[in-house]
Amino acid sequence: MTKIYDQQRFKPPKVGDEVHRLRRAHGLTLDELATKSGVSKAILSQIERDKSNPTLSTIWRITQALDHPLEDLLSSNKPSSPFEKLKYNATPSVASEDGGFTLRILGLVSMLASVQWYEFEAQPGSCLISESHGTGSIESISLLKGALEIEIEENREVLEAGETLRYGTETAHKLTNIGKGVCHGFMVNLLSPTL
Repeated sequence: MTKIYDQQRFKPPKVGDEVHRLRRAHGLTLDELATKSGVSKAILSQIERDKSNPTLSTIWRITQALDHPLEDLLSSNKPSSPFEKLKYNATPSVASEDGGFTLRILGLVSMLASVQWYEFEAQPGSCLISESHGTGSIESISLLKGALEIEIEENREVLEAGETLRYGTETAHKLTNIGKGVCHGFMVNLLSPTL
């Protein structure tokens, strides 16, 4: 499979709104927080407006002055909306070795180690070969269009449009589009046996 491109991964966290909220909650002015933290008023103002990307040392001094855990501030990037909407071309995807089997990652990229949710398309004759997903792992495929053969060791099952198939993925398995047209469906992998 190809690499997953996560555009959000390398963006620094925006802490301005949270610093402003915490400062107001403590009833502090910019001058008072500047005195308490040792960070200049001008820098604090820039941070609160997300006009500055503060160093870890600066953030640490601010969180100490506000009696707030550093890790909470860095993980406080809550979206301003309860929704996260991705355009089709912004949804990360991966492809099979032959390039004919494409998986669009619909689930959270941060959860790929435990739950994987994909929309897939497979060109006629293309296949996706996967190694074991680990002890207790389960894969579920719902096929919307086409015909797909699933092979696990000597066992084979054909899935047709409108059908769902679930199977253990503790061993290598192969998915092949055996139809004459494009195969389209959804796949969910549960990789954690505790789910």
